[in-house]
Amino acid sequence: MGDSAEDQLIFGIECGFRPRHSVVEVATSFDMNPDMLVGAAEPTTKRLEIEGVRIYTEVRGSGDPVLLIGAADEDAEMYRGIAERLAVFHTVVTYDRRGTGRSDRANWPSDSARHADDAAALITSLNLSDVVVLGASAGGIVALRLALLHPKPLKAVLSFEPGIFGVAGGGKALRRRVEGAVNDHLKLKPGDWQGATDALGREAVSSVDDLTSLFTPPPGKEWFVRQAAANAESLIRGDLPLTKESFDPTSVADCPVNLRFSYGTASLPIFGAVAKSLAALRDESPDVLEGVSHSIFYHPNQATEYISAWT
Repeated sequence: MGDSAEDQLIFGIECGFRPRHSVVEVATSFDMNPDMLVGAAEPTTKRLEIEGVRIYTEVRGSGDPVLLIGAADEDAEMYRGIAERLAVFHTVVTYDRRGTGRSDRANWPSDSARHADDAAALITSLNLSDVVVLGASAGGIVALRLALLHPKPLKAVLSFEPGIFGVAGGGKALRRRVEGAVNDHLKLKPGDWQGATDALGREAVSSVDDLTSLFTPPPGKEWFVRQAAANAESLIRGDLPLTKESFDPTSVADCPVNLRFSYGTASLPIFGAVAKSLAALRDESPDVLEGVSHSIFYHPNQATEYISAWT
């Protein structure tokens, strides 16, 4: 702890990262993750019995372990591009969180503590130690809770743009507006989870010029929006409540894990404010990912570079 604003780490493609893989072609099929590496080995898939549910898990590669934790509408497939790049030199674990995709929904919706317990049990089941964890969006909330509750098997936790809006000026007001937009839509169209997600995305950027939705993909990344749509209910019922959670500042400050907060320069300003507020609890500055938006899986090369810096 104790790095100054001048010492903050800034990551970007201009830093010289290139995927360290023998095949760098990417998929072009409408039905495939556009960032998957053609010729990359398929993962070993498991359905692990964890905390009373079966959790769908994928394991790739060998070497120092990395665990990727996404938001509730982001299943393991959405992190394939990052996982395949990391797997050249690491054991990489991706999974569908409880309530998402191919995992069970028992005792769901869940708070971040239960999701953190799931992640810790997954690490134990796979006999991993000195794990570097990247949690993105609401997955960053889970990753932070994991660091506080289960620090022993962790080497570093990278919490990218966690939606802990209560720590940033204007964050609570934004959360209330987003919740209002979601609730208004569901009153008109009960059970329309994708419509509620669209309402969330529009309201989140309502005060930001040149953006139409938090979830608008860059050109060529439309596959991710289609993939996330299958888990829209999980986002609304599972993750939106997590943004109301709070964390004890002293526990964050004293966490023994190498705990890093980060944000992307192409994301909403509120996420940078959240990362700065959380990093300040540890007398640190957040890491800055140049050109990266809130959906970190849109940027597999930058994400891989960032994670690799902490392994």
